[in-house]
Amino acid sequence: MQKPLWIPSQEFINKSEMKRFENFVSEKYAQSFNSYHDFWLWSIDNLSDFWEAIFQFFQVINHSSYSQVLALPQEGFFKAKWFVGAEISYTEHIFRNENADRPAIVFQAESQLLREVSWLELKIQVLAIQKFLIENGITKGDRVVGYLTNSPETIAIFLAVNSLGAIWSCCSPDFGTESIIDRFSQVSPKVLFANDVYQYNGKTFDKSKAIDEISAGINSLEDVVIVDSLRWKSLLAIPLDIEELQFISVAFNDPIWVLYSSGTTGKPKAITHSTGGILLEHFKALALHQNVIVGDRFFWYSTTGWMMWNYAISSLLCGATLCLYEGSPAFPNETALWDFSEKVGVDHFGGGAAYYIHSMKSGLNLRAKSLNFKTIGSTGSPLPIEAFYWLNGQFPNAQIVSLSGGTDVCSAFVAGCPYLPVNAGEIQCRTLGSAVFAYNDLGEVVTDEVGELVIKKPMPSMPVFFWNDNQTDQKYFESYFNNFKNLWSHGDWIKIGKNDGVTIFGRSDATLNRGGVRIGTAEIYQVLDGIEEIKDSLVICLDKEDGTAEMPLFVQFTEGFSLTEEFVKKIKTELRTQFSPRHVPDRIYAVPEIPYTLSGKKMEIPVKRLMMGYELEKAVTLDAMRNPESIKWWLEFREK
Repeated sequence: MQKPLWIPSQEFINKSEMKRFENFVSEKYAQSFNSYHDFWLWSIDNLSDFWEAIFQFFQVINHSSYSQVLALPQEGFFKAKWFVGAEISYTEHIFRNENADRPAIVFQAESQLLREVSWLELKIQVLAIQKFLIENGITKGDRVVGYLTNSPETIAIFLAVNSLGAIWSCCSPDFGTESIIDRFSQVSPKVLFANDVYQYNGKTFDKSKAIDEISAGINSLEDVVIVDSLRWKSLLAIPLDIEELQFISVAFNDPIWVLYSSGTTGKPKAITHSTGGILLEHFKALALHQNVIVGDRFFWYSTTGWMMWNYAISSLLCGATLCLYEGSPAFPNETALWDFSEKVGVDHFGGGAAYYIHSMKSGLNLRAKSLNFKTIGSTGSPLPIEAFYWLNGQFPNAQIVSLSGGTDVCSAFVAGCPYLPVNAGEIQCRTLGSAVFAYNDLGEVVTDEVGELVIKKPMPSMPVFFWNDNQTDQKYFESYFNNFKNLWSHGDWIKIGKNDGVTIFGRSDATLNRGGVRIGTAEIYQVLDGIEEIKDSLVICLDKEDGTAEMPLFVQFTEGFSLTEEFVKKIKTELRTQFSPRHVPDRIYAVPEIPYTLSGKKMEIPVKRLMMGYELEKAVTLDAMRNPESIKWWLEFREK
């Protein structure tokens, strides 16, 4: 059995927010828990009591009493309702932490000096935007959208929109025009806020034409506001009375925002979350599972087009200072994010697994830096064992919080726990209130075996609906409830070990089938990430008409290396040695670049569809890609 990379001290456990909450539950419900597993079992067996405890422990401001914690349909839990009758405001909970002792936001961009935004400055800005929205007729339930960079201004716009009970939706300026229209047109927004210029990797990008096209392509728009324009500056310069912000409360199950699926295989689904569900889930995830407390500094590298942007905002709910970085993580050098974190004193550092792999392969040595992280968060794709060891070597005192969930719930099902050790390659636990299990093809729960990630009971942050789902909820139902009757099937392969540690093996619909044995793509990448000559890779499995299957591997080499017989042998030997002969690809091809979505996910399924003969437009939406030019190689390859 491997030695843990990190073990919490008893003092660390006793001072954690998780322990405070456990004590609260123990006293409230006369319970006693011998382990985190016992606590987790209680939370899923007593859902109403658990979520009411979250509601009370975090002192949720409720403007109307609720009659029922959980209202279930006659069968199953599809479209369950939570805290029926409660009325709340997310932004009110954010500004509950207003104080003069620490900034609300710390911000750095490639082309700008570091700046701190005080709570008073943020409040005045939100108040000015709120006044503008009111004067322009924005009321509860209206949709306001953003085509915006990751900046304090974007945070202020969102909070102003939310404070009025309006519904927010946002994408980053690197999205293509058609991709934006496909998304925003579904929700019929009244106002668009946009950045007409942004910088990335030292280059300036003009989005004026794109904004004009978006404005023309969305018929419902009544106004477009360009951030940093003269109009914007005059909007903020309007003299304001010293008055309190308005906080318009909404029903617990009313929408807070609309996020979107990747859109790599069709029109993106408009995933709509509830205000109360997000509030409670983010309190639980950030305060309990990541141990974010008052005065901490929280950073997660993201654009506004990834759900982690929404997740990171909620660190403000916990009394933390939100740290934002806008720009390339590798400009002006490979240590840009680490330098920023050192400069501002980040306590909780977060990023995509691909970023840590890149830092590891770049040979960065960060031990000399004054970095004292409490947690290092990783998501987006499975974090390989080598990256666990590398991070632990750089930051031995930090708890590595690998987590997995998704846009679907804007949070994680499996994440960290301050009670438990960190083992390389494993996620520490299933989160409280998340009834996560591995199911085999027979619909049986399995342990220490790879299966489908299934959630057996409702969570408050599951979508309330998909916007514009023809009032039938057909797409919603088909997305999650088709595989197993009355159970949420998430589309990931998962293994829950005998010690309750969790391993994610990638998307189940991209899973490799080798002679009837399922292999997660993450296992292949784990090996290849350890080969320094390989920059990136992508693997798929193609089913043939005769019932057999072929597994091609596509490899992007680092500069100066190419595919030779020696490398082919090395790759196959490593895969066979570290895993099994089933992990060895049938063919290996060198490619110039691996295709990614804008949110940083490898496009395994679209590539598979292309290799199966799908037409380009039916296999992939180019506007949803970070590097659409990369697809050209596969189109030419399949014609050979």
